[in-house]
Formats: sequence, structure tokens, C-alpha cells
Amino acid sequence: MTSTTFVRIASSPRDVAANEWRDWTWQQRHAIHDVRQLVAVFPGLAKPTIDAIEANVRSVRIGLTPYALTLIERRPDGLAPLDTDPMWRQLAPLAPVYGTGEFAYDGETDNWELPDEMVTPIAQHKYPNRVILRMANVCHSYCQFCYEALRTLERDSTKGRFRQDHWDHTIDYVRQNAAIEEVILSGGEPLMNSDEQIDRCMSDLRRIGRHVDIRVHTRALTFNPFRVNDSLVDVFRRHRPAAVGLHVSHPNELTPAFEAAVDRLHGCVPILFANMPLLAGVNDDAELMHRLCMRLYGLGVVPHYLYHFMPRSPAGAFLRTTVKQGVDIVRQLKRRITNLAVPEFVLPHHTGKFTMPLLGEDEAPPRRWVDQRGTPFVRFTNWTGQVVDYADADGDDRHGLNAGD
Repeated sequence: MTSTTFVRIASSPRDVAANEWRDWTWQQRHAIHDVRQLVAVFPGLAKPTIDAIEANVRSVRIGLTPYALTLIERRPDGLAPLDTDPMWRQLAPLAPVYGTGEFAYDGETDNWELPDEMVTPIAQHKYPNRVILRMANVCHSYCQFCYEALRTLERDSTKGRFRQDHWDHTIDYVRQNAAIEEVILSGGEPLMNSDEQIDRCMSDLRRIGRHVDIRVHTRALTFNPFRVNDSLVDVFRRHRPAAVGLHVSHPNELTPAFEAAVDRLHGCVPILFANMPLLAGVNDDAELMHRLCMRLYGLGVVPHYLYHFMPRSPAGAFLRTTVKQGVDIVRQLKRRITNLAVPEFVLPHHTGKFTMPLLGEDEAPPRRWVDQRGTPFVRFTNWTGQVVDYADADGDDRHGLNAGD
């Protein structure tokens, strides 16, 4: 493929037949995977930027679908991205994956997939009632901050790829463990599998019994929303996953194509929710998070998690914020926007996720106390900063707190 042809098909849907542009497999076939292609699309990239990208892609993958490229805002001359564009900051390998310092990603440490949790090469059993099934080690496009870097970004990953014998062992494990109530189809990107493969996998899970729920995690709606096609909707409608989790970072990702894919999913999945990484220079702003969460809520997508970087994640020096920034953002959202649109702020850790209390630096945590009559109270700081006492009846309601007026 010549550079001229590549620029034409990768830069604008106006230059491509509509049926091709909306074909998710066409999008994947024409995705950018090397620096030469990236420079062909953005010929105005500065040499230091090109040099940095070339150095970084020696160890990690790069991937941008033509659709994802259209989400990147360009300079007025159209020859290069704006340095501050949120999609460009997420997808371009602008900073070294391997940093320096105590919390730098080292390319060896398993941040999330601990070896003793991998009950099969593709099944991770961290929490008692659910397992994560690693359906693919590839993605539609590659977030350069992914804390599953050993499975996705690393060019020479040793993580186990999906094989039939791995799947058979996984199904046996789920069947034999009565405590498992849910399986999460994840990756990488589970929707990189064909509809037929997803259908077979969900069929095997459904044969275990309806007591095992199915959940799907995907970022397809940001990078390739055309993946939610008629065939996939039919698979979901027949197997009825309980929920689909969408990975979203910025309001610019909520395009008409994204919204159309959400509408399709609403017809076959009971619950849609969003997990959102907190990223410096992308969404570390309360007003922007207000817009993102309310837009998602209006689409019927629950903004579930705002999550911080893991202690060791790729590009941490480039995109990491402080925990305090995350707390402050969610504190500003709490009670000021619709409560269903306020995400939990969670800290992913190799031992599991932790929901961070929304406490100011000088704010006392809630505490119980008892007055002179023996009446228990809970004292806390409300959303306006006012310290209030909440009467809490004891077991036998000796003081009539439940008796009304």
C-alpha cells in the first residue's frame, strides 16, 4: 500500500465507501502499526517527536484504527496532532514505557495478574466469586498506559494466548468451582475475536448453568464502534450477558458512532457501565469529568469507576496524577451532579481494588459517639463541608428514636 493510499483511507471517512468504513474488520485491516504509517498521516510531526516514538516502539506495540485517527484534533495546518489532544496523548507512544524511580514500570513485574491467580493460562481468579478470562492479547488500538502491558503492549509477551485446550481447562475449572458466579470476558480486547468464536465461548459458559453470569469488558466503542454489528448483537441477545463494561476516557470519544453502538447494546444487554482511567492532561479536571459522566449517564451508561494508575504502569511519568487529584475531582462531583453519574474512585493494586474515601486532607473520617443519655450518633462532614450528627438508634430503641414525632 502506498503512503498516498494509506493517508486517504486512514484520515477521513469521506474518502472511503460507507459500507467499508463501517466494517469493523476493514478498520482493523487498515490500522496504523508502525512509525512510517504514522508519519504518512501526520507529515508535520516534529523530528524530536518522531525520534521519541521510534525509540519507544522498539519494545511496545502501536495501533490506531482509521476511526480512532479521526478523533485526534489536528493543528490548523492539518499536518500534525495538537500536542494536547486527549486521544493523541493516550495512543501515541510519546513517553518511554519503562520509567525510572520506585514506581516505574519495569517490564517484568505483574501488576494485576499475579502468577498464583492464573488458574489456567487464560483464567485469572483474584476475587472469590468471579474469574477474568483473557480472550485475546491484542486490541483495536493500544492505550500506552495499559496496566496489562505484559499481555498487550509488550512485543515479546510470554503471556498465554487463547488456545482451545486452554479454553477447555478453563471451562472445567469454572464448572468445578461452585463459588464462581460470574465470568468476565476481557483481554486485551475480547471483541477482537470473531462473532462465531464469541458465540461458541458463551455457549460453553451457558451450558454450565444460568447461575454463572457473563460480563464483557471492551474499549471497542472508542476505537472501533462498528464492532457492535448485527451479528454480535444477535450473539449477545441469545446468550444475554449481564453487563458490558465500556472503557472511556474523554467526552471526545462519545461520538454519534459511539452512541449508535450504545443504543444497539441496550437492546441486548441489561447493564452498561463505564470504567475511566484518570490521566494527566486528558481528564484530570473536574469540569471535564462532569461533562463526561453526565453524557454517559444520559446515554444510559453508568459511570462506574474512575481509577488511578497502578503503582507500576507504563507511561506513568507522562500520564500519572496524584491520588489527591482524583479524590478532589470526585469530591467536587459528589452531590453536585446526579448521584448515579458520580463514579467510585478506586486504586487498583495487585491485591485488589480499593475504593478511596472522599476525605479532604484536614477532614476527620466519620466516627461514632454516644451522648450523655446513651444515644449513639454518627458524626460526618456533609457535601457542603458542614459537620453534622446523625442519630443512630441502638438495638432496642430505648430512647424512642424510631417512634416518630
